[in-house]
Amino acid sequence: MRLSLSLLLCVLFCGFKLKAQSKLIAPYIKAWEVADTSQTHQAEKTYSLLKKNRNVAGYHQIINEMYAYLKDNPDDRLWIRTTMFDVYGRIELGIWKSSELPKGGTLLTKCIKIASKLNDDQLMAELYAQYAELSPYASSYVLYNLKAIELQKKIGVSHFVYVANRYYNVSLGLYLNEDYKQSINYGLKFLSFTSEEKKGTDPNIHILQIDIIGASYFRLSNIDSSKYYYQKLLDTLIKKPHTETDNQQLWIAIAKGNIGRILALQNQEDKALPLIKEHLKTSLRLKSFNNAAIAENNLGTIYLKSKAYGNALNEFRNAYRYAITDNLLKEKVLASKGLADTFKATKETDSAFAYYALHQKYRDSLTENINSGKLSAINASIAFDDMQDHLHEANNTIRNQRLTRNFILIAIVLLTVIALLFYNRKMLQQKHLAETLARRQKLAEQEANQAKEQILSFTENIIEKEKLIVNLQKQLVDGNEQLNESLLRYTLVTDTEWEKFRLEFSKAYPSFLSSLQKMLPTINPAEERLATLLCLKLTTNQIANTLGISKDSVGRSKRRLKQRLSLGNTAVLEDFVCRLV
Repeated sequence: MRLSLSLLLCVLFCGFKLKAQSKLIAPYIKAWEVADTSQTHQAEKTYSLLKKNRNVAGYHQIINEMYAYLKDNPDDRLWIRTTMFDVYGRIELGIWKSSELPKGGTLLTKCIKIASKLNDDQLMAELYAQYAELSPYASSYVLYNLKAIELQKKIGVSHFVYVANRYYNVSLGLYLNEDYKQSINYGLKFLSFTSEEKKGTDPNIHILQIDIIGASYFRLSNIDSSKYYYQKLLDTLIKKPHTETDNQQLWIAIAKGNIGRILALQNQEDKALPLIKEHLKTSLRLKSFNNAAIAENNLGTIYLKSKAYGNALNEFRNAYRYAITDNLLKEKVLASKGLADTFKATKETDSAFAYYALHQKYRDSLTENINSGKLSAINASIAFDDMQDHLHEANNTIRNQRLTRNFILIAIVLLTVIALLFYNRKMLQQKHLAETLARRQKLAEQEANQAKEQILSFTENIIEKEKLIVNLQKQLVDGNEQLNESLLRYTLVTDTEWEKFRLEFSKAYPSFLSSLQKMLPTINPAEERLATLLCLKLTTNQIANTLGISKDSVGRSKRRLKQRLSLGNTAVLEDFVCRLV
């Protein structure tokens, strides 16, 4: 009797549960409960409602029933899959505006924490990929795509969909952060995927990827490779035209415009001008003002080089206007510089000075944006690690953070010692070579070039140290106020380093310091340091951090040096110093 009663209760319970699973959501529950390596492909089949049918009402009905079912039948895996479907649907169907995307990030972050408890790397890889897609310009974009790639390779890429897209996303993110070499590496990996492996991938991504690779090579001054990929872009568009006529025409114009820009660098202006003009004409017709600004700047550069100053002014002014229209900071930098150089060539000093000041302002803003983006990427990485750490006990988290902090400090010290030892060794080798082959002019020129590279490396090292210290201060501000204050007092360049730097600088630019001393026999060491840093074109912020003084002090030092050199009001100290080289 007791057995019969238990069996009856079991049947009633199962019947109740079966009733809770309506026919509508039953297929979704079946697909989303899968935990083996087929889970990604099973889940992808359920997205057809959003991608093909775009049924908003059906989407809402499924989501409402799923959340109601989960209320009575809690299940972590089902909740994660439901949330992923919910977030994807709101974006794909246009339910969320761009300002509401952070809501999706909050939900997916919660999903990631729960998925880590399930110890399911495949589910985690999907979550990382979806989190990254929320905003392609966010600091976490590259990080989460790289995390997704890492897990996909570990599990096997055949178990995932749109794997190639992850490589394109990383290539794009790295390009935006000006890491052009790595952007090319990931871009070439994307292009290496077969058509079958890229099945379902938007064809536009293939076009965009070729453009990114071509642009990256151009930024690296590898114009032959850049030209190759823009010709490849043009051939691809001709072989397989874009489905939309306007996009087809615009991309052809972009490819030709970039080929024209490269031809101009190769002193083939007669071939370059028609291609760039076609780029401009098509861009204006299709109201693509960002491309119009690029084309106008390219035309202005050609006219300025050929001393057609009237045409150059007209093109640069148009470029500046279009850059303002679309708020294109890079094109503002180029247009303002072009206008300043043209006015300088035509002896219109006041206008040249005004546009040089504007150019400096835009260039500083661009540098700040780039540095801010890189710093945000570091912070995003730290935030990601923190999110993982919070899954452990609080005491373990604190201990790990302290160990990490100490490791970083020790690593900095060790790297500094290694760098100094390496530097001293190189100096001894160079001294030996100089004593042995001092009379050979060719080797003297090579040594000067090596010294210039050392100075460039030294300058970059100053900038990287500054960024690292700032980042380290942010990490330690809550953990150790006393250490933070010590870092704030840290000066990046010591007297010993400056003496070594001065020696290298003298090798690279033998006439600079002697010319400066002739101009100002009573020049003091502080003024000499300031002049060499101005020659290296460091910004005011970088000079201030390098010398361990404030920005205002740098400004006053520059004004005093300018006055002692008897330069006029219209003269630019930086230009004067650079001419001494």
